[in-house]
Amino acid sequence: MWLALPLSIEMRDWLTSLVIVAAFVALAFVVKLLMQRVVSFFTKKTKTILDDLIVRAVKTPVFIALIVAGVWIGISRLPELVAYIPFIHKIFSCIYIIIIALLVAGIANAILTWYGTEIAVRTESDIDDKLIPLLRRVVTFIVYAFALIFILQVFGVPITSLLTVLGVGSLAVALALQPTLTNFLAGTYVMSDAVIRTGDYIMLDSGHEGTVEEIGWRTTKLRHWQGNLIIMPNSKMSDAVIIDYEKPDKSMSFSLDCGVSYESDLEKVEKITLEVAKEILVKCPEGAKDFEPVVRFKSFGDSNINFSIVLKSADRAGQFVIKHEFIKSLHSRFQKESIDIQYPVRKLLFANGLDLQNKNRNQ
Repeated sequence: MWLALPLSIEMRDWLTSLVIVAAFVALAFVVKLLMQRVVSFFTKKTKTILDDLIVRAVKTPVFIALIVAGVWIGISRLPELVAYIPFIHKIFSCIYIIIIALLVAGIANAILTWYGTEIAVRTESDIDDKLIPLLRRVVTFIVYAFALIFILQVFGVPITSLLTVLGVGSLAVALALQPTLTNFLAGTYVMSDAVIRTGDYIMLDSGHEGTVEEIGWRTTKLRHWQGNLIIMPNSKMSDAVIIDYEKPDKSMSFSLDCGVSYESDLEKVEKITLEVAKEILVKCPEGAKDFEPVVRFKSFGDSNINFSIVLKSADRAGQFVIKHEFIKSLHSRFQKESIDIQYPVRKLLFANGLDLQNKNRNQ
């Protein structure tokens, strides 16, 4: 319509370019509206959120791509910019590379978010919950790294030389960050192998022990029973011999040493000790109700016949309560039954055959 107006050729070209840009902008808003209303209407009816997340990730890059396409076509039609067309094409090619990178990164993040929301929550292990944030960063970095490489290619930058420089630089960085990378890889091993889990009470061969509070990518945090926080590098965790008091179950058997005088009736001692042990396991909430205590005489001591009693608690912390109650009850029962637990005694003999007691009496 404006072609019939008495306008110069340059003005007509500018008006045509503006109309093309306006048409693409209008198309971009129409497509965006369709995706918000129509496509989203159907995706909300599905049971999964994956399609909703993908639509949300695609919507903005498509909107920008349509507007950029209109601007690109409109500018390319202007005679005044003919000499700059090759450079303009490079600029818009780079813009489209960035848009595609946004699109790919958005779809990848949508898939990872869907997995973390609908799949990871159903698994028993929390490794996927910890890996998803890392994968999101890694995928985003890789996508934009490739985008940067393609942009450099558009401008004719020699990629081979750049990759060589990056390779040497990466080697230097890897050597400088070797301890951090070692802990990072060890943390990946600890989490993926599910050797320990958050909430487990563990003891390392170094003597450190505590409840696992957090398994990170560089360190593992243990809460000692005294309340202190032990921060252990994952490289040491992966090489350590670990006792996990939560596996295969929380119950724990333990022994307690005792001794009775040589004048004691050992059958009676065994019977009373077992009775007290069974009473304690039944009475204490921390006791393993289905466990049968075991008494074993093990040595002739200097003053007593020594024996051990094997008990079992519901968890590691319960053993301390059971020991406490058992010692009190057994001591009280032995007193009632006139069973003695002797003090250490030494009898000294002299060359003349007299012991120290008789010598003191004669003096």
